[in-house]
Formats: sequence, structure tokens, C-alpha cells
Amino acid sequence: MKFSIEKNDQDTFKESIAEALTDACIRNGDELVDTTNEANYILNFTTFKNPKSVRRQSRSLFVITFICGDTADKDEDKIKSMSYNALVKSLSNLLIYISPGLETFFTTPEAGFYQIFFNPDEIYEKIKPIISSSFATDNVFIEDLPERLWSGTDITGKIRHYGKVLDKIGVLPVPFRLKGFLTESELRHLYKIYGITGASYGNLSARERIPELGKDTFWMTGRGVDKSNLVAIGKDILLVKDFDYENREAILSMPSNYNPKARVSVDAVEHSMIYKTYPEIGAIVHVHAWIQGVLCTRQNYPCGTIELAQEVIELLGRSKDPVSTAVGLKNHGLTITGRDLDEIFEKFSGSLVKEVEMFA
Repeated sequence: MKFSIEKNDQDTFKESIAEALTDACIRNGDELVDTTNEANYILNFTTFKNPKSVRRQSRSLFVITFICGDTADKDEDKIKSMSYNALVKSLSNLLIYISPGLETFFTTPEAGFYQIFFNPDEIYEKIKPIISSSFATDNVFIEDLPERLWSGTDITGKIRHYGKVLDKIGVLPVPFRLKGFLTESELRHLYKIYGITGASYGNLSARERIPELGKDTFWMTGRGVDKSNLVAIGKDILLVKDFDYENREAILSMPSNYNPKARVSVDAVEHSMIYKTYPEIGAIVHVHAWIQGVLCTRQNYPCGTIELAQEVIELLGRSKDPVSTAVGLKNHGLTITGRDLDEIFEKFSGSLVKEVEMFA
């Protein structure tokens, strides 16, 4: 893979860290190039005060942002807050803060937060699953949703209901309102690259077979919408009629009055693979919560990637009952399967721990 380096200021400490990380990337077989146009990923060195974003033309260019020795504050909650703030503003796939004492803190877009002691080769191993991932988050809209479904069905009613239940349980963090936090230019760029204007956590889907549309059709919550207030079909809840894995895009059946800026959850690729692999599974819930003792993915793959979906499928295959189980996503949350949403909430809601277990 090829990488480039971006910096918006310089000092001796930052230069020494940048040199060590560059050497580690090269030592692991990657090539340093001069421009972002040639690169697969970028090492972006910036500050908490002015977290610089990298303009990129494709989501396949990954940005790993580093902030080095920029604060003397040792309070972990304060570091976590500053790091997540800088991650969002820099539009990064991962943010790594390296303290003056070389404690190294990782922050993911899913609010994963863990630390190690500075080791360039170990840092490379942590970022490798991200920079080598393949996103599958594009959407294709087809205006063929039968009119009888435009107001929803009993199944979408269940999704609406359980979205509210997740909120009451307290495992559905308040959607992150990007407007007013990012500039209009940053928002336009975020929409261009990721197709989102807001960020929220968690999603729900439920299978509903609609023969004239396909054999694996399912309803799923939209990207960036408030899961506790799901209203519109074609915006808050969308029908996935199929998934084109070669082109990495969800094929959505839409009503004629659909919102053109709507996007299905980035986890649609994972849900599609699960439904196709296990025909008896009728519903899937993803929450940023935890259940003690679950099987867990080995890598911190980004949401919406083929690699994360494949590892979840592998974990389900190792579970005692793939049709009704919960598996962990490292430093992220849970994917929970069931025959329907009622079964999922009856079986698992009482076991949910709000704090996701974090580990390096």
C-alpha cells in the first residue's frame, strides 16, 4: 500500500513521532508517496486546537490522524472528549493521540477508546485493518416499492417500536448533530464522501419477504437518523431489495416520493450477508452496548466494510445458535440476531451492559 503525510504545524516531538511512524509503515512493506492522489492512506499530523481535515475524493482513501503532545492534561475523560471532537472535525477514520509521556490513545468513529504505550510497529498493526478495508456503503435507488408499502407494514411498525425501546434502555446514544459543529464546507464534503449529514449509533433491521422484489428483502433503519423517532419510509426506514457485492452497493426499493439524500445504514452489507447465509434469521439489531462472554471480532474493522461483515459471519458460524445469538464487535458494540425483533428483545435486552468493553 502507498501512504502520504500531511502536517499543519511542526515541532521536535511531533517530528520524531512522525519519523518513527513513517519508518514503521515502510518497514511493514508500504511506500511513501508525495501526493494524496497516489496514496491508499494518509498520516495526518494536526492539533486539538485546529484539527485539520484532509480533502479527499474517495472514501477508499483512509485518514489516520495523529495529535502529538498537544496537551498536558492527564484526565482520561478529557482526553477522550478532545480526541473525539478532533476526530469528527478532521473527518478521520481513526485518531491517535500520543502524550508527552508516550501514552498512546486510540479513538474510533464508533466512540471506541483504548490505549497502549507508544510502539510504532504495534500502532501499524492497529491501523492495518482500517487502511486495508473495503467499504461497501454505496446506495442504488429504484422506484419500485409497491404503493401498499409506502406507509409501512407491521414489520416497520416493530422497527419503530423497538427503536424507542433502545432509547429507553439507554443503549442508543443521542444522534451526533454535525450541523453547527462542522462548517458548511465540511458538511458538503462529508456528504460527498460518506453520504451522511448526521451521525448516530445503532441500527435495526427485519426481514420481510416481498416476492415481486426479491427473495432476501429486508427493512433497515437509515444512516444518521434518530433511531428513537423513526417516521418516514424511504428516509428513516428503507427496504433493501438486494446487495451488489461486486460493486459494493445496497439496492434499495423506494417510493416515488423518497428523499434523495436518504441512505441506508452503512451496516447493510453485514445484514445482507447474514440474511443470505441464515434464512431462519428474521431480525438483526446493532447496539453500542456489551454482553459479557460473547465471541468477539479480532480486529477493529470500520463499519460498512466487507471485512467486518465477513468476520461477523465467521463468528456466527462458531456460535451455538447463529439464528439467535449476540456477537461482539471489537471496541464497538454488538450484532444480535433473532427469528424476529420480539425474540431479540425478550432474550437479550436484560443482559445489555451500556459500557462497551474496550481493549487493545
